[in-house]
Amino acid sequence: MFLRGIVGERFAVRNSGVTAVVEGVGDYCCEFMTGGVVVVLGLTGRNFGSGMMGGVAYVWDVDKNFLL
Repeated sequence: MFLRGIVGERFAVRNSGVTAVVEGVGDYCCEFMTGGVVVVLGLTGRNFGSGMMGGVAYVWDVDKNFLL
């Protein structure tokens, strides 16, 4: 799925097979994710990928904010 804009909190929680591309996410994105692929092309919230057990998450972090 391709979503234009920033999605809310808890996006892709328990994702087990969906491929998603979004412009930005709120807190707890990819929490407990077990499969699928998530691509974030912008800002992320707190606790990105907490409890993630599988799948793949890519964050395009041009401004190096993800490391903070």
